[in-house]
Amino acid sequence: MKAIIASALLASAVAQESPPLRNRYRRDPMSPTSEYCTLHKAALLQIPGEHLREDFVYECVESNGVGGALVMNSEQKTSLGDMIGNGALELGVDQIDIRGAKRSGNKIMLPNGKINTRKGRGGGSGRRLANVTGKKPILAVKVIDVNGLARSESLGEISYNIFGGGDDLVNLKSQLFDCSFAALEVTTDYSAFASDAQMLKINEHVTDTAPGVMEATIAIDITQNDRYTIHNAVTAEVNRLLGFSLPGPFEQVMYVIEKCYVGCGWAAYAYINSWMSVYQSNYYYQPGVQVHELGHNFNLAHSGGLDGNTYTDHTCMMGNPLYSDEVGKMCYNEEWMVTLILIILA
Repeated sequence: MKAIIASALLASAVAQESPPLRNRYRRDPMSPTSEYCTLHKAALLQIPGEHLREDFVYECVESNGVGGALVMNSEQKTSLGDMIGNGALELGVDQIDIRGAKRSGNKIMLPNGKINTRKGRGGGSGRRLANVTGKKPILAVKVIDVNGLARSESLGEISYNIFGGGDDLVNLKSQLFDCSFAALEVTTDYSAFASDAQMLKINEHVTDTAPGVMEATIAIDITQNDRYTIHNAVTAEVNRLLGFSLPGPFEQVMYVIEKCYVGCGWAAYAYINSWMSVYQSNYYYQPGVQVHELGHNFNLAHSGGLDGNTYTDHTCMMGNPLYSDEVGKMCYNEEWMVTLILIILA
């Protein structure tokens, strides 16, 4: 009898000391939700007279669509740059192993040591999003924050400012058409690119009165959040509204926010060799800024002048774009045009 009682007490003690099995292997809340993330490089366009700490930032997007800045040591950053430079790693497509990484807010901190990568379908679902010939389906999103902060222009006015029409002779559509010698045509007719189910959802949010533009209301205050939190929230909301994950049938998607309040100094930014670009304030309707950001989506970097500084190349939209509406008649320079030709031939 004593042996039975002792055994029962021992079993009870073990049960109290050992947590339930499901809790013993609970995921570290500081760990990313994915084992891999798609590698991106955000190129930020500095506002003249303002200051940016960095105009290029490595970022990674997890499978749930949430992106963040990659925090690495100098050796890892050099290694990553070398892999991209020699073609071993493709931005917007290939993936970084983030097992062992820690997430803090909008930062993904890699552990020391070699960066492991793998080939991936990336955020473009295996499609080439840097197409520079043929018809290019582009969507613009007017962002409204939880307090109603948004650009004052209507959806129709935003459509006019980006895609043109009427007496608007200089816009994103006209410039890409002219700069490509009529080889590239921006389109807001998505029927040739979307499935029937996708078109049903698109038509719920994009109307004939504002071709190419929809609105998305996010549940955060843009005056209190940084650009990562904002564009993550916009992506999630557009995915919800349309019922599919971006980019979906679109090759590029442009987010238009009322203004930048946290971590500013940029007019716009875009992911290189990818689909997303983000514009604050009135910069979204300046063709020079539009063409500059789409240039990044086309896999182009910034263009410096003979002094070696960024933005001092005044011959090219990838250098110092023209910050105005109707005078933005400038293209990519010869070097970048050759790059685009090589993209076409690849």
